[in-house]
Amino acid sequence: MSNIGYFTLSVQVYSVLCSCILFLMVPQAFAQSTKIDSLSKLLKEVTSDTLRSDINEQIAYQYLYYKPDSTLVYVNKALQLAEKNNWSSGIANAHNRKGTYYVVTSQYTEAILEFQKALQFYQKSNNSVGLSTTYGNLASLDFYLKDYDAALENFHKSVELLDTVSQFNQYTKETLNLSAVHREKKNLDSALYYAKRGIEYSKKLSDKRFLSVAHFNMGTAQYFVKNPEEALKNLNASLNQENIPLQFKLLAKCYRAKVYLDLNQPTKSENEIAGLEEQIISLNDHYLTLIFFETKQAIYEVLNQDGKALEYSKKYIKLNKEVHNREQTNIFQNIKAKYAQEERAYENQLLRNESEIQALQIERQKYAIYAIIIIAVLFLILIFIFYRLYKFKSENNQILKDKQEVLNASNQDLEAINRQKDNLFSIVAHDVKSPVAAILNSITLLNEDHKNFSESEIQELYKELKKQTSDLYYLIENVLVWARSQMNGFKFSFKELVINRFITETLEIEGIFITRKKITVINNIAKDAIINTDPQVLRVLLRNLINNAVKFTPVSGQITFSSSISQGFCHIHITDTGQGMPEDKIKKVLINQERYTLKGTANEPGNGIGLILSQEIAGKIGGHIEAQSILGEGSTFTLVIPSESTTR
Repeated sequence: MSNIGYFTLSVQVYSVLCSCILFLMVPQAFAQSTKIDSLSKLLKEVTSDTLRSDINEQIAYQYLYYKPDSTLVYVNKALQLAEKNNWSSGIANAHNRKGTYYVVTSQYTEAILEFQKALQFYQKSNNSVGLSTTYGNLASLDFYLKDYDAALENFHKSVELLDTVSQFNQYTKETLNLSAVHREKKNLDSALYYAKRGIEYSKKLSDKRFLSVAHFNMGTAQYFVKNPEEALKNLNASLNQENIPLQFKLLAKCYRAKVYLDLNQPTKSENEIAGLEEQIISLNDHYLTLIFFETKQAIYEVLNQDGKALEYSKKYIKLNKEVHNREQTNIFQNIKAKYAQEERAYENQLLRNESEIQALQIERQKYAIYAIIIIAVLFLILIFIFYRLYKFKSENNQILKDKQEVLNASNQDLEAINRQKDNLFSIVAHDVKSPVAAILNSITLLNEDHKNFSESEIQELYKELKKQTSDLYYLIENVLVWARSQMNGFKFSFKELVINRFITETLEIEGIFITRKKITVINNIAKDAIINTDPQVLRVLLRNLINNAVKFTPVSGQITFSSSISQGFCHIHITDTGQGMPEDKIKKVLINQERYTLKGTANEPGNGIGLILSQEIAGKIGGHIEAQSILGEGSTFTLVIPSESTTR
């Protein structure tokens, strides 16, 4: 068997096992071509079918990463010749090589079929090297299915079958694989232990790509235990090795960018992976692409570029769902179960054959025949019991798996909601700080220098203090109403309310600014117009909309109130003759709920979150806010609320 053992590392590039050693890449095309020519010449000279099968399998291996489609042609020839001569090891080698081809071409279902076939023939021929390789291959696919316990079991089986002296390269490789599996299981002490052993073993090998992988494993393990200095040291050592594969190099760069973030060096982190996106995506390596998207998202979050961070978060979620598709996982699990049954059936057939031979030998021994019948019946009963136990366990495992997937989806939704809330509270915290600072400065000024102010200046300062305090109060009230609406199980207090009472109340609060701007207010809402809703919610919503209308209406402008009922909803229209609002800004605030601030016609400041909170609060009682605007002419904001009590 020639070089079959290196398959395990290629699986890790295409799935999740990060300690890959991809020995044949494009830069080695010339060496591969020379090797293929030499083997092709030898193939023409030999006449033995077993030798021809072995050479075809070796050529298939050389083409594996160079021209994968040619691999399939030669491996089929090798399999045909081995089957013709009933050569068990040759048949197993061909199935194993065919499995590696399907892995490289991302056909994982077909790959597991081939490895199961190879395993049966290696067991039949008692080929320990082949068994070790195949268990390593199966461990890699178990890892892809995130069955880490099975992966560890199969990797340990692979190691137990190796001669650590004559097969030191393979032993070193499996040590590196064990480090990576423990890292993904978050058994970080074990991951560090095997990475350390891997470094010691790799230093004894001439091929320094082993050493590159070992340092990579140590660097990533140190990253996860929050030791960025050691992580950076080992990742640098990994990347400094010669002739490391391209995909592995890009993966190491992504992790080094993550380490730079932990070291509070976002600029270095951004520069580390700058310009790599097109190259990474073109490789069609899902795991590498996911790590890249995750790193880019983290960088932009640190740089406070929320839009770009969200863009890469969406890319990550979309690709991750495609890779870990539930249906594909079920297919793999079903195939494993199917071949486990076939393996048991094969073992049972051997037992039945042995029983038949024994029956022929003791045909005339009456009591022995009775004993065999009794044993057979008991054996069948045990098989039936074990089958029922196995089926019961499988069904329970599937139920647990389905529930886990539902829980994971719920956790993802909850994390998204929490991120949104965290972002909102960070904005509110920032905007609360400014008016509080302004109030504190005004009070300090009055306290320390009031004797130098005239009566009119003090009165003006009092008015400013009142305005600043009112702005802060309304902002806090907005947030409190919003926070109350977010509480699970909270019920709003719906009452019949006179709309004009709340409008008049808000206009009185804004009276000083309406008078200062000489704004004309026209109220076309019937005096006895009633709506059934929560009074505090209505007060907050009207106050935000009226405050905006006053803020953006120029001197001698006009604000008009009107209402209508349509399809069970009450529409309260607030129209101003202000400067208007572009359509894209309306969409940004009311639909995308992104912050947008603009000073009023008298340079009144804004915090940019009033409409965002109002839209979300309105949604909690089954309503929403609409807006129509013409630049230079004015805007109409409409509060739409159910005429009957409705909550979401």
